[in-house]
Amino acid sequence: MSWKNKEKKDNISEEEWKIVEERLKTMPNKMRLGILSNSYTKQELLLQVQDRTEIGKAYVQMQVEFIKWLAKQSKISQGNQ
Repeated sequence: MSWKNKEKKDNISEEEWKIVEERLKTMPNKMRLGILSNSYTKQELLLQVQDRTEIGKAYVQMQVEFIKWLAKQSKISQGNQ
């Protein structure tokens, strides 16, 4: 990863934080997710995101990349119809 790409990845907008927080709230309560060799419940992840910790940041970056990928796939599939 180049320095320029890392800078861009570290720059999470307020809107992205909010979108991921709202998305996380819709997840099942029994959800658990492993990040950086630890396991987190939905509530623990929500607190990490709300407190803007490094774990929260990693989760938001992962979700933002996933949402962007979904949007790209949607555009591709719409183009094939």
